[in-house]
Amino acid sequence: MSNSLFLLEAFLLFVAPGPTNALLMAGAVKHEQATRLLVAQACGYGIAAGFWFLSRPLMPPDAIQVLKFVAVGWLSVLGLRLMASNSIDASQRRDGLSVLATTALNPKAFIYCLAMVPIAVGPNELGIFWLVLLGITAITGSLWVLLGRRLRRGRRIADKVAGAALVGFALLLLRPLLLAAAV
Repeated sequence: MSNSLFLLEAFLLFVAPGPTNALLMAGAVKHEQATRLLVAQACGYGIAAGFWFLSRPLMPPDAIQVLKFVAVGWLSVLGLRLMASNSIDASQRRDGLSVLATTALNPKAFIYCLAMVPIAVGPNELGIFWLVLLGITAITGSLWVLLGRRLRRGRRIADKVAGAALVGFALLLLRPLLLAAAV
């Protein structure tokens, strides 16, 4: 997989709506301090990625393929649900601790670390993928904060577009699995 395709897939994964992005957007709508929320998001993803990267050697090889299918299913269901619903259920929690905890439990880190990052990379390369994760989530989190500041009443359209992006990402993630099954 090329670096640009990997970065595109990672960007689509983290820009898609989810619990962390909903909290970031809700915080921006409520005029929370964006810097504090983005730092909490970075810490949450950093903790989650550290856990999942350390768990990788303990995973049997077939588990990764199963996890990829689970990820495709989760993204597809979430995307279709967003396209069919009226809006994301944004939590009323506004503090950085809520963003930190929600992000640490966010399945997007699991998908990135176990389904997207190649298995055959060494510890030094995992550090690079960890930094890529933090950089991409800083960019995508900032976009959700900006979106929250801009969209006061147009969230329904944003949910539909984001849902379509989730389904698109699921198809991108499924592509290598279909090619492997065909061989």
